[in-house]
Amino acid sequence: MGQQISDQTQLVLNKLPEKVAKHVTLVRESGSLTYEEFLGRVAELNDITAKVASGQEKHLLFEVQPGSDSSAFWKVVVRVVCTKINKSTGIVEASRIMNLYQFIQLYKDITSQASGVLAQSSTSEDPDENSSSVTSCQASLWMGRVKQLTDEEECCICMDGRADLILPCAHSFCQKCIDKCPCSSNENMKKAQC
Repeated sequence: MGQQISDQTQLVLNKLPEKVAKHVTLVRESGSLTYEEFLGRVAELNDITAKVASGQEKHLLFEVQPGSDSSAFWKVVVRVVCTKINKSTGIVEASRIMNLYQFIQLYKDITSQASGVLAQSSTSEDPDENSSSVTSCQASLWMGRVKQLTDEEECCICMDGRADLILPCAHSFCQKCIDKCPCSSNENMKKAQC
């Protein structure tokens, strides 16, 4: 029976637009993630970025923002700080704070890209080929992805428009969806809570 439900869910996901299916998968994954698994992924990203940044000047470091994981509702309030550091000077060049959903997106992006690069660099004998592959994974490029994730809050209804309003519960809506909502009068929006 459990397998039937899973197969049915997968069938529905396959029919959804790619962006919506990706969102559903990420939400489902974050829902089943344990705290220990989350910490393991933070450590894994640090290991991967250290391996890929070997011999490069810049490096990414991921850490849980102190105190953001101390609540029973850690999945809602936890924040991961991504810092780009110049290894030779020790100077922090950039820093961004991500929520759990953004972190999971970045984790998937980096592990997917890095696995190909690390596999290619271990099998290739041509140093120029390795250099160009590793260049495609520089800390600056990944930090650009972090910036994109943290800058582009999308509407949680249509997942297409840029969020114009972010409620205290962290749900964000575009103006088009706000206008369609029957409870979107200014008074109701001020009181909105999930």
